[in-house]
Amino acid sequence: MAARSRLTVADIGAWLFTCNPREFAELEPGLRGGASVDGWCAHPTYRVDLVEADQAAVLWVSGAATSVPEPGIWMVGRTTGVVTRDEPRPRVGLAMTLLPEVLPREQLRADPRTAGLEVLRAPQMSNPSIVSPAEKAVIEELIGGWP
Repeated sequence: MAARSRLTVADIGAWLFTCNPREFAELEPGLRGGASVDGWCAHPTYRVDLVEADQAAVLWVSGAATSVPEPGIWMVGRTTGVVTRDEPRPRVGLAMTLLPEVLPREQLRADPRTAGLEVLRAPQMSNPSIVSPAEKAVIEELIGGWP
């Protein structure tokens, strides 16, 4: 088996941060009321070193098909470039916008252009995951633009 190569900034269309459905259900009312997500914890790997200011980012709510809220992309935005490392896990700075409606996991899985998303191939992977530049373009098309 060939060794897996490391990602470079050119491989990243967007960073994808996962959130469990219980945690998002607690956040959602505040987000609908105007609160924001300004950062998310990440696993301390070399990927965190690739985070730069103004990279696209998404918040993915995980869970079973019957989970509430529905699994998929709930927020989009950008990285701030700030990575706080004085916590048990690095925290990546984000500026995120809640989508009016979820972009459902099943819709992304059914679309051949996004069926290979890393989060669909390796759903238990730690934060951050990536979205390729081509997949990001499809997501941007589906949501009607990137904030």
